Amino acid sequence: MVNSVIVYLMRNLPLKILHSYVLFSIVVFLCVQGLKYFNIVAPNWVFNHLNDFLVIPMVATLGLHTAWFIKKDKSIRIDLFTIISLVLLYSVVFEYYLPKQSYRYTGDIWDVVCYALGGCVFYVLQKMENKSTS
Repeated sequence: MVNSVIVYLMRNLPLKILHSYVLFSIVVFLCVQGLKYFNIVAPNWVFNHLNDFLVIPMVATLGLHTAWFIKKDKSIRIDLFTIISLVLLYSVVFEYYLPKQSYRYTGDIWDVVCYALGGCVFYVLQKMENKSTS
C-alpha cells in the first residue's frame, strides 16, 4: 500500500534519482532516531554525523518543492550558490551559535564536513539527472 502511494506520488516528479535518495535518507534518519529512542548501541559516527550528512539534501529538496509550488515550474533547480549558502547557514547555526546557547549542542568541524558532503550529493544528483533528461 505505502509503496504504491509513493510510486504514484513520484511518477510525475522530475529528478527521480534525487527523490529516491531523499526518501531513502528519510528512512535512514528514522532508523537512527529509533536506535536512539530504544538505546541500541551503534558506532559513534551513526549518532554523531550520519544525520548531518543527510539533512542538506532533504532540506534542499523541500526548498526545491517549495519553489516549484510557488512558481508553478518544475524545471527550476537550486544553484550552487544557494546550496553553499544552505551549508553555511546550517554550519553557523548548529556548529557555532547553538553550542554557545545550550549544552545540548556541540560544535564539531566534522559536522560541517558532513553538511558540505550532503550539499555535494544534492548538487551532483540534481545535475546528473538534468544531463540525462536534456
